[in-house]
Formats: sequence, C-alpha cells, structure tokens
Amino acid sequence: MNDFASHATEINALDGKPRVLYLDDDESNLVSFRANFRNNFEVFVATTPIEAYRMMEDHGIQVVITDHQMPSMSGVDFLATMSRDFPNVKRILLTGYSEMVPLVDAINKGKVTAVLSKPFNAAEIGQVVIEAWNQFKELFEQEIYIKQLKRQNQQFEFMLRQRLLS
Repeated sequence: MNDFASHATEINALDGKPRVLYLDDDESNLVSFRANFRNNFEVFVATTPIEAYRMMEDHGIQVVITDHQMPSMSGVDFLATMSRDFPNVKRILLTGYSEMVPLVDAINKGKVTAVLSKPFNAAEIGQVVIEAWNQFKELFEQEIYIKQLKRQNQQFEFMLRQRLLS
C-alpha cells in the first residue's frame, strides 16, 4: 500500500479531478470547503483522523488538507502518520496559529507541501491544491516510467545472457 503500485486506479484518475480530503473537527468548515470546491475537486471530508484514514485507503486520495488544532490528534501528527503510510499523497496544513513551532513541526514531521492560514482563502487553497496535485501526478508518472525501464532492463539482460550462452 505504500507505493504507487497500490494506486492502480490512479492511472485513469489522473486525467480527472483531484481527489482531495479535508479533515477538520469543525463541521461548518467542512460544509464551507465542500461548497467552495465540489465543482473543482472530488471532495471528501472527515471529522476524525480515523475516518480520514479510512477514506485515504478506500478512495485513493491524492491531496490531504487538515486543520492543525483538533481534539483527538493534531493535524501535524495526522500528517506524520500519512507521510509514513501514504508517502506520495500531498499534504497541506491549515492553521489559525502563526507560531513557529507548529509550522516547523508540520514541515519536519508531516512533510507538508504547504502551510496555509485560517480562515482559509478559497482562491489560495484552490491554487495550492492544483499545484500539489500536479506534483502528485509527476511523481506517479515518474514511478511508472521507472518501473517500465526496470522491466525493459530485465528483458535486455535476459536477451544478453541468451546471446552469450549461444
């Protein structure tokens, strides 16, 4: 599950809309996010990290956005878990704080693509999500090419061995 091979359905989905998951314990933020982006992205929303994790597994999420301050687990901790279990998914942290410690933690532990401030600016989020999705697609395509090259290399090595033996 940790590599792009587990995202076999992604090959066709890369031509569609980005699949974006927004995790926030505030239901009104989720409603607002869905209303703002439902036409641009495949939007998935969750109020708990457990629910979000299940959606990651079930829906091939490409970009995750999470609130920093949540009751059961911080957004940074959630993103750190995501970076281990879904390393190629792009991660964005929303925070109402401008303190350096959460920002540094987000970058170091959560390996975030971006840190944005709350309340969110729809235009800014839209642009950042598209940039993150483009990065996701580039990495996915690179992985496909690497696998093709490895397969071709194995075929060439086999043919060379056959030629040397004959």
